[in-house]
Amino acid sequence: MFSFVLLLCVALANAYSDPGACSGSCWAHDPNVIQRKSDGTFFRFSTGLGIHISSASSIAGPWTDLGVALADGSDVPVGNASNLWAPDVHYVDGTYYMYYASSTLGSQDSTIGVASSTTLEVGSWTDHGEIGVTSSSSTPYNAIDPNWITIGSTPYLQFGSYWDGIYQVEMTDSLTSSGSTPTNLAYNASGNHAIEAAFMFERGGYYYLTFSSGQAQNYISNPPAQGDEYRIVVCRSRTGTGDFVDQDGVACTNSGGTTVLASHDYVFGPGGQGVLNDTTYGLVVYYHYANKNIGLTVDDYQFGWNQLTWTNGWPVVA
Repeated sequence: MFSFVLLLCVALANAYSDPGACSGSCWAHDPNVIQRKSDGTFFRFSTGLGIHISSASSIAGPWTDLGVALADGSDVPVGNASNLWAPDVHYVDGTYYMYYASSTLGSQDSTIGVASSTTLEVGSWTDHGEIGVTSSSSTPYNAIDPNWITIGSTPYLQFGSYWDGIYQVEMTDSLTSSGSTPTNLAYNASGNHAIEAAFMFERGGYYYLTFSSGQAQNYISNPPAQGDEYRIVVCRSRTGTGDFVDQDGVACTNSGGTTVLASHDYVFGPGGQGVLNDTTYGLVVYYHYANKNIGLTVDDYQFGWNQLTWTNGWPVVA
């Protein structure tokens, strides 16, 4: 019996594959990865200052730090515009658009802005300021962690953190919100409602809404209970604009969410994720995590990625 229990514990501890290889500069926080259309070069964008930029020939590296997108920060009038968060980059008709959030920890005084570039390189970015998605203590949401997707021919932006969860708003174009009332896509009714960092993608007739659930940082000064640290979860919908459910059929607006990746082995608190159709590895989920062998502070965060496989229509870390 003891041997069986020991083997079971080992199996559970290794339920997820270790992250794929990373060489060069592997620090990341809320990473967003995109491949440049012209030559396939990978660009990685991360929270901090005017948004950190790194590049590589492969998602595995070697990654090289290039500098920041907006050296002088943003001119948005809300939050801390010299320390921008949670970049999300997409490509439309020859131009790359980078959404970012300006806020301070624990505050609903937040706004989402956008910058554009035709090359993704440092020094090429033009800031356009606010897009019209802003929050305060009077709104049910927090306007951070933006994520763009086109559903049919209509562009949408997902955003939100804590409070009443993750929302979606229709966009007029890449620079401007439609001004319509945001729709709630996901809500965690328990505790402090700790979900954020939405990233949506489409596959096989479904739209998959991934997000991060649990405590994101302060793992040393305010350690969470085991299992309450960051993890990556998913719900799906046929429309992409509502009715998201998890693998058990629980509504995403009623605390639903199926775990895709959680702490294991030396990996602690994976989250701030995105999904990329990599030209070499296929569909991958990428994220930041704290490496127990390096440290648990934000300055120690590492860039991780794993290939995704599919079981009964749901993504599984390979």
